[in-house]
Amino acid sequence: MSTETGDTKHNTYNMKSNTIMALALAAGAAHLSQAADFDLGAHMKDAFKVFDAKRDNAENPYLQELTLKMRGQYQWGYLAPAGDADRVKGNRKDNNEWRRFRLGAQAKALNMFTLKGIWNIGGLDARNKFSDGVWERSQTKGTLDELTISTTLEPVTLTLGKHKPAYMAEYRTSSAKLITLERSMLVNQLKAEKLYGISVASADKKADWSWNAGLWVNGQRDNTWLEPALNGNDSVTLGMSVSRATGKNSRLQLDYMHSFHKDGETNSGSEYAGPGAQDVVALSWEAKKDKLSFLAESLAGFNVYGGDKGAENVFGLVLMPSYRFSPHWEGVVRYQLASGNNAVKCDSRYYTTNSTYSGTSDKLQGLYVGANYYVSPTDPHMMKLMVGAEYLNSDGCDVNGNKGFTGWQFSSALRFDF
Repeated sequence: MSTETGDTKHNTYNMKSNTIMALALAAGAAHLSQAADFDLGAHMKDAFKVFDAKRDNAENPYLQELTLKMRGQYQWGYLAPAGDADRVKGNRKDNNEWRRFRLGAQAKALNMFTLKGIWNIGGLDARNKFSDGVWERSQTKGTLDELTISTTLEPVTLTLGKHKPAYMAEYRTSSAKLITLERSMLVNQLKAEKLYGISVASADKKADWSWNAGLWVNGQRDNTWLEPALNGNDSVTLGMSVSRATGKNSRLQLDYMHSFHKDGETNSGSEYAGPGAQDVVALSWEAKKDKLSFLAESLAGFNVYGGDKGAENVFGLVLMPSYRFSPHWEGVVRYQLASGNNAVKCDSRYYTTNSTYSGTSDKLQGLYVGANYYVSPTDPHMMKLMVGAEYLNSDGCDVNGNKGFTGWQFSSALRFDF
């Protein structure tokens, strides 16, 4: 259905059947999780494990385990920018989308190797986008998300293939295990996409000291289904980290990435997908005591890529406490700060998709308050319902004199990971 308002045309989209099915699945799962004698998490893990040599009493020298993988997130956002209607594109404040939907498999073979292949599924409803006075629904693209072979050779684990340069605390956290709707702005700005590379890490991540290091090819996003080419134009990223246990359930970690990419250089037909700055440094501390968890992280990006004129360095801070009120409910608060002359990039969901505010500023502060409902407490991130509200305030303007985003965003999501 479409409506006309003055000279602006925008489309109103009905909820698609796949969205209704996902919400119905969540409602049904939530009901099952209340049964005292039914462990939904354990049941789903077993259902997605196609073959388990021990479970099936079928010892096999070639294949020990084969598990199907499915991860999804459907979310909705509502924007309330300072300035109200004057700061909204096409009179539309809300947006909804399949934030991610992935399918794949993981196998353990030869009593030595773990192989994983995960694909982003294309053709699903992505964000509504405003162009030439019209709101149009975009579509997700089918691309390779992850393709790896790994093995543990005590005392290290070696991984080869397309995988995440897992530096910065929120980015190390799997998208399935995030307790906020989105990662912090500066983390999204400085992170690298999943890249082809090789990494080596301590096999025991809970040891008093642990470390990892890797080398990845930067340019790999060509929006094809397989993305098989190592098309980095001799541009690579080096990543390193070291961590130290500071208690039974607390850890301090120092991360560093250096990209050899020259700003403005990309391969024909591909996008630069490495870190958002030539050098990225992060120091984080994560701790947990009983029902209380806490994350503190300081971040810095030197010589940012793709910035406005005068943009060089950006610095930030994240403070995030959370509290598990009950087996099903957890509350979370996050404060974030990012600062740098013309260097701070606001996340596009949905602050710049639905708003006329600039995505660039000199300083940005944000306060997020949210709650998560875990359908299966024994495996909380298998399926959860999330709601959150965040207030952002930006200082300064971009090179064109446009102010960065200031205002509220309200969001909700269904997340699942099987």
